Amino acid sequence: MSIKIVPFDEDHLEDAASMVSARYRAERKLAQHLPARFENSESVAPLLQNLARGAPGVVAVQDGVMVGFLVAYVSVFRGVRTTYSPDLGHAADATGRRDIYRRMYGDLARLWLAHGCFIHAITFFAHEQAAMDAWFSVGFGLNAVDAMRGLDDAEMSEAEVEIRRVAAEDVDVVTPLMISLWRHLAGSPVFLPLIIEERRADLAEWLSDPANALWLAFQDGEPVGLMRMEPSEFQVLPVSEKSTVAITGAFTKQEVRGQGIGTALLNHGLNWARSAGYRQCSVDFESMNIPSSWFWLGKGFEPVCYSLIRRVDERLGWAHDGRNAGDVLDAYEGRTGAG
Repeated sequence: MSIKIVPFDEDHLEDAASMVSARYRAERKLAQHLPARFENSESVAPLLQNLARGAPGVVAVQDGVMVGFLVAYVSVFRGVRTTYSPDLGHAADATGRRDIYRRMYGDLARLWLAHGCFIHAITFFAHEQAAMDAWFSVGFGLNAVDAMRGLDDAEMSEAEVEIRRVAAEDVDVVTPLMISLWRHLAGSPVFLPLIIEERRADLAEWLSDPANALWLAFQDGEPVGLMRMEPSEFQVLPVSEKSTVAITGAFTKQEVRGQGIGTALLNHGLNWARSAGYRQCSVDFESMNIPSSWFWLGKGFEPVCYSLIRRVDERLGWAHDGRNAGDVLDAYEGRTGAG
């Protein structure tokens, strides 16, 4: 019997949570740092229930049995309305996985567009290559990587730097390095717009929170690098435990790279995290950020999730397949419709 696509509702929640926990169990066999909690579907179900309220979702049914589901929530990403399906927001049966994912996206993408969402994003566990290939086939590309490691030192560093934790009153010392980080991300090939959204007051407030730590590396009295760490917030399942500390910013000045300053900052932060009771460390970075990818993956961080993205042409807001046939013909023939 062929696959039927139907709307997702509360009746599908239990089966969907079971499919997610099965994916998670399979991933844990291949990734050492993943916490055990989400192997249990009862831990997944309330998170999935909350997610499913965010936007329309679909279920793939074959012979009366759920063989896949896809749900997402709506947000704003890079100034554009976006639907995002995190790692717990989807699954597809191993038999026919490629076709199931393609069919579900084909049906649901139209609804996402009707909600004004022109960016579509989805996250997979790191070893789900076959599933990711299905999404590559419908126009998605790799955008971001979540990675984790333990808290042992990365490697020895011979960098001659002083590292100290800064406070709110040091915000003016930190700001130039933060701006340099944002400039780096605006450059090739990352190309994130240089739009500064974190104001000086916001940074000072962040620094005032004792749960957050920002480390500065000084060389000859001048700040040359930074690393900011904070409790991990729920984004994807593998890094959502309270025992995980997240690196949410890191930068070393171009002229002093290669001296081990980044490694010294990392080791200092990992030592602090151990003393604070954390058990693992996470970081997320843009996959096209070449220096960042090289650094983190070379320091013992192992990918746990990959995020894919597709940006649909925003002219589809008016130039869609349901547009009035007369309008299309007038535009094709150059008529304006004026008398």
